[in-house]
Amino acid sequence: MSEVLQLVYEAAALCINTIRTFYLIVLAILGPLVFGLSVFDGFQHVLNTWLAKYLNVFLWLPVANIFGSIIGKVQENMLKLDINQVQSAGDTFFNSTDTAYLIFLLIGIVGYFTVPAVAGYIINPGGGNGLLNKVTSLSVMSLTNVSQTASSGMKDDSTQQLYKNISDKFKS
Repeated sequence: MSEVLQLVYEAAALCINTIRTFYLIVLAILGPLVFGLSVFDGFQHVLNTWLAKYLNVFLWLPVANIFGSIIGKVQENMLKLDINQVQSAGDTFFNSTDTAYLIFLLIGIVGYFTVPAVAGYIINPGGGNGLLNKVTSLSVMSLTNVSQTASSGMKDDSTQQLYKNISDKFKS
């Protein structure tokens, strides 16, 4: 049983690293295209999003290595207990330490597949919506303009100026 779980544990680590390499190759190929698109109006956010996704995928290996070293240290200590059992009793037998070893192999298997989520906590690859950001910035600018005009005192011609300023902001 432990040999099968050990094999699946190593396969999970290999799977994460293979998928990571594939994603990085695809992102590297698309990088110049993204950089070219980011020059155009309305596409400025794609460069930030691409960079966040690239860094997120790049962090999969360090996060997986940290996770693997923690699990490896736990397994090392469990094997020391097993060696002590062999030295004291002359033979090894299935006990709670072996059960815990199998459980930690299962935790390792599941844990390797959570590496992308953990890397997502470090760098959020979601990016922002460019249109939403533009509308939000226009709303903030118009509200700032309204509050400045209101605080300076409203006059009949200042209301017309306010309307003109707000309509000019939405045109740009």
